[in-house]
Order: sequence, then C-alpha cells, then structure tokens
Amino acid sequence: MAASGFRVISSVFFFLFRFLLFSTEAVPVYSSHYCTDSLKFEPNSTFQTNLNLLLSSLTSNATEGSHFYRTRVGSAAPNSITGLFLCRGDTLSAACHDCVAAAATEIKQKCPVEREAIIWYDICMLRYSNQSILNNIVPGVDLFNAKNVSVKELGRFNKLLANLLNGLASKAENSMEDNRFATGEVNLTSRETLYGLVQCTPELSSFYCKMCFSSAIASVPNCCDGKQGARVLLPGCNIRKESC
Repeated sequence: MAASGFRVISSVFFFLFRFLLFSTEAVPVYSSHYCTDSLKFEPNSTFQTNLNLLLSSLTSNATEGSHFYRTRVGSAAPNSITGLFLCRGDTLSAACHDCVAAAATEIKQKCPVEREAIIWYDICMLRYSNQSILNNIVPGVDLFNAKNVSVKELGRFNKLLANLLNGLASKAENSMEDNRFATGEVNLTSRETLYGLVQCTPELSSFYCKMCFSSAIASVPNCCDGKQGARVLLPGCNIRKESC
C-alpha cells in the first residue's frame, strides 16, 4: 500500500463481527497494511538482518501469554529498528501467537524493502520502524460493511453509537490494567443490538490513548456514516462497531 495518503477507506476487507459468536481461536484474517515507500533498505543489508531478528523476537514473545510486546534490535541508526505487536484483548494466547506469526510472514511480502510498515489482522496488529518514536495516529485505515442502517433509525443509531464508543474509550484509556481494551453493547430495538470494541496499545499514557481514540471516533462519520459495521485502524488504537 503506497504512502500517497495517510488514510485508506475500504469496503472490501470486512468481517462478520459478532462478539458473542466470534471465536478467539479463529484462523488469522488479514485486514490491511501500509508501507512507508519513502523509506527503503537494500536487500541482504544489516537492516534486513535486524528486521528478521526483530520479527522472530516478536513471534517468539507472542507465546508468553501477553497481548502486547515491544522491542528494539540494533544499537544505532541507520540499522536499528523498533517493532511491536498488539493482539485483541480477549484473544487466547495460541490465537495471538498464530496471528503474530502470520503477520510477521505477511508483512515481509507486502512491504519487502520498506524500513517502516504496519499490518493489521482481525485479531492483531504488527508494526516496525527505523524510528524510535512511533506515530500513533497515522497511517489510518477505515473498513466498513456495505450494508446501511435504516434511514429512519440513523439519528438514533448515531447518538447511541457515539455514547457507546466514547464510554468504552473512557473506560479503556483510564484502565489501570495492562490491557487497555473494552467492549460493550446497547439495544437498538427489541431484536437488534449495537456492539462496540476499543483498544489502544498499553504503552500509551492515558492522554495519548485518549487522543488516539478521539481521532478514530471522529473519523467514523466521514468514512462509515450509516454503515451497520465498521473498523477504524490506527497504529496506536483501533475501534469497531457492528449492529445485528
């Protein structure tokens, strides 16, 4: 995915998002990726060796029962590299490992010579960069379900959605636990429920977690207004919503 824009909107990659039915042991499902094309390395270089070591380390540490891990390989620029993974907060350890392993393999195919890249799967995210300070807001990807909410219900839907996502964001960003993750639901009708999920990387302070969530939630009306389901994927956080 080229670096010509910081946000990508797509209705191609989406999922049947059901919190109660979703299996946290499912096969990893690719969602999207982003390569910073302006930053490249030479094949068989020291940077590539360090990248391989980094991806191996991330995969190995995904077996330790943690949903988040960050590390750095190399002692000095231009060959030092920082990387991390984040698994969905309710994902089982085995599923997290499988997702990180798939991401580590796929990111080398999607971004074969880039010094900075990020890849998202349905239940995990993996990124690396030659920069030690990582941007948590860009790049961003918006994914949505093509199905629309009934026009007569749109106003109520948007109000309930905003309250749900903002409430979950507040809960996650102020959490004292290592896993900054929250899910919730609200009844739309007697037969339809609106589900929400938010998560930010545990390394972020409450302030920066809030900033990331605010950016993600603010993008929903622009990318996905009236859509039954959507995901907003940022490097530092992600949000999801689905009605069924």
